[in-house]
Amino acid sequence: MNRTVIVMLASGLSRRYGRRDKMLADLGGRPLIEHAASMISEVHPLARVAVCPSDRPTIGEWLINRFVIAINKKPKLGLGHSIAVGVNVALQFKPDAILMVMGDMPFVESWILEGVMERMTEGVDIVHSGGADGVRPPTAFGPATFDQLAALDGDDGAKRIIGQGRFNVVGFGAPAPLLLDIDTKEELALAQRQLAIRKRYANSASNPIELQSLAIPQTAEQPIEQSLTPSQSVNEPEIEPVNIGRPSPHEAGGVLSFGGARRRR
Repeated sequence: MNRTVIVMLASGLSRRYGRRDKMLADLGGRPLIEHAASMISEVHPLARVAVCPSDRPTIGEWLINRFVIAINKKPKLGLGHSIAVGVNVALQFKPDAILMVMGDMPFVESWILEGVMERMTEGVDIVHSGGADGVRPPTAFGPATFDQLAALDGDDGAKRIIGQGRFNVVGFGAPAPLLLDIDTKEELALAQRQLAIRKRYANSASNPIELQSLAIPQTAEQPIEQSLTPSQSVNEPEIEPVNIGRPSPHEAGGVLSFGGARRRR
């Protein structure tokens, strides 16, 4: 990670969200963008770059103490152009890899970034966070892709680079609920409900009565003892799933983690 530049994209037009900038929308008492920004601040890359729009300075002002701000003067040119703006700034740090993170994905956790970068081994050009269901960010790119990334434009982002068949692409397989991206007000409302569930579960860890309301219901076909039996070991990436039927949530930087924790070797 110490030779990686993380680029957070935060200059989209929010066309599907409405007139207001979704990056500044409230989610759990914080702007949407802050969830990704604070998570990125937990890791220690070579540099952190945030691509921010020139016509909405509030976003850059919010991030400037933690990120190098790359100003996107033409956000209407699409996601590809936003990526190119960030990559051209990132390349000034001479990185071995560039890790793209979306500013509208509030549930991505730092262990996902670390896991993606662990997959970026010799001979691998691109590592994305998705699995069999498709390519999903965050996505890491190796040096062979830098020139094409720096020349991107249009609304397709890096899809044509990932899908052209020229590069060795690997998926990390992060849990899908953690890869939720907020494009509409309905998706923001869904994220609000997920945060409420997390808060309720965190409180239940110290409240047995509250915990009972979250317990997995017992059925004749599947007794609760069986439903809580730990699953077999998972192949790489080594992820320990959180069983929400047990009062033992993982803590990540003081924030409840519902994705998993990397096992210590």
